[in-house]
Amino acid sequence: MSFEDDKLSKAILRLKEVEKRCSIQAGWIKSLSQKVFGTPSTDTQSLAEQLETQIILADSQVCIAILTFLQQDLSGYFKGGWVLRKAWKVYQRTYKEILTLYKGRVGELQLPDPILSPLSPPSPCTRHSSDSEDEETSPWDVPEQPVNGSSQQIDKTAIMRLMEAISFGYGLFQLGVSLLPPSLAKLLSVLGFAANRQNGISCLMYARLGMDMRAPLASLALLWYHTIVRPFYAIDGTNVQAGVEAANILIQESKQEFGDSALFLFFAGRAARLNSDVCLALSSFQKALENASHREIKMLCLHEIGWCHLIELDYQNAKTGFLYLKNCSRWSRSFYCYLSAICLGSIKDYANYQIFNELQESTATTKSNQLNEFLSRRIRFCPKDGESAKQYSVIYFKLLVFEMLYLWNALASCSLKKIDLIIEDCSRVELQPNGEPRNGLAYLIKGSAYGIRRNNKVATECFRKCLGQRSAEAKNAEDAHISAFAQYELGHILIQDPQTKEEGKLLLQQVSQYDQYDFEGRLNVRIHSILRQLDN
Repeated sequence: MSFEDDKLSKAILRLKEVEKRCSIQAGWIKSLSQKVFGTPSTDTQSLAEQLETQIILADSQVCIAILTFLQQDLSGYFKGGWVLRKAWKVYQRTYKEILTLYKGRVGELQLPDPILSPLSPPSPCTRHSSDSEDEETSPWDVPEQPVNGSSQQIDKTAIMRLMEAISFGYGLFQLGVSLLPPSLAKLLSVLGFAANRQNGISCLMYARLGMDMRAPLASLALLWYHTIVRPFYAIDGTNVQAGVEAANILIQESKQEFGDSALFLFFAGRAARLNSDVCLALSSFQKALENASHREIKMLCLHEIGWCHLIELDYQNAKTGFLYLKNCSRWSRSFYCYLSAICLGSIKDYANYQIFNELQESTATTKSNQLNEFLSRRIRFCPKDGESAKQYSVIYFKLLVFEMLYLWNALASCSLKKIDLIIEDCSRVELQPNGEPRNGLAYLIKGSAYGIRRNNKVATECFRKCLGQRSAEAKNAEDAHISAFAQYELGHILIQDPQTKEEGKLLLQQVSQYDQYDFEGRLNVRIHSILRQLDN
């Protein structure tokens, strides 16, 4: 949860131990059952235990792959892709066996039919009306094992639980893979599988209503998707409220059993924050903080509390929260150091300006990854020390705060009153020479703010001015993200009007001319999704 290197390494080691145990032919669940319950293993028990073991194996491999991807290096992507391929093969084989048992002993699955990708096998969320539909396979498909007579005696309840268990892992797999950048998706298609986001969501919805122990985990996975993934990847553009209704339904349905759970309170806070109800969000995060028994969840809550204050443009309280996290969190102290510094500059807190000295040294002691590369680019635009920081204007630091809000897609969570203040501050840059950290940043933020205000005419003018200001900048400049995002925003507005649709589509296609900029992968996912919808 808190992305700390030692925790990630420990988690991967634990998961590999599980993977190793599950790979043993005899199966460790079978031997554990005999030791604990002292019951001999019949053929029926053996098959049920074997299927359970295979599900745990695939679930563990998916978790290993996710943690490997989090290392954010090229070798990690290839390693993660290979592990995902192994999990995919296990899911295919195990799903087919369980589906055969389910159809034979329970009946048809009355669930909506998600659209399957060409390489996807039949999913547990697909209703099968004929045997011919079961013949759709992928290149990595594993032949289905015949179900013997004794296995038909497996209890219906056990079969239903196994169906729910496989649906959780399979759904999480589909949902996670569907969020990868197009470049990685191509790699995975070479390895023999693809993903369908709606398929994953449908399977998780099925799993969460079951009796398997993974049911609450399925609810948490869906809450993660609706309140964190959708806004962070801007799947719904600036409409960050798009997933709030679904999240609130999940929270309400889980309230009786998990109402005081720190994790469910955390997601309730996320939903409130996305709805711009910062007061309710702070209340939920504070309660989650009090109820949390794990340090990692406490850090998550403190992180969100800091961002709530940032969304409110409450630089004083945001500064206090991020300074605390800088000193207490073991995850990316340089990140919290940067957030603290730009908040301090926004209120001219000269007494704490020594933080700029620390900021210059912070990334030198951390390992290279995407976040630290992001920070190192920004630190080069920051004051070298506390004394020189006094020469910078307040608006200079505020623009760096607005940039963070924009890139984390949190700008849309600001109230309209705060959006108006942001527009006012961005307009002041024109009156202050050298008041802008990077060329065109003020117009990018201003245009986005007008877009949130639904004033597309003025927003379009701002994005065109931004691109005009940056026309002489290199396509791979270290601040090329400003050009790339401005062109994306402009294209996204233009495709909504039939008269400018073709111009907008061309602008979106030409964003690929920019290279090696911040959040390149995330922006490519957005553009790929939009262009695919336009072509359909």
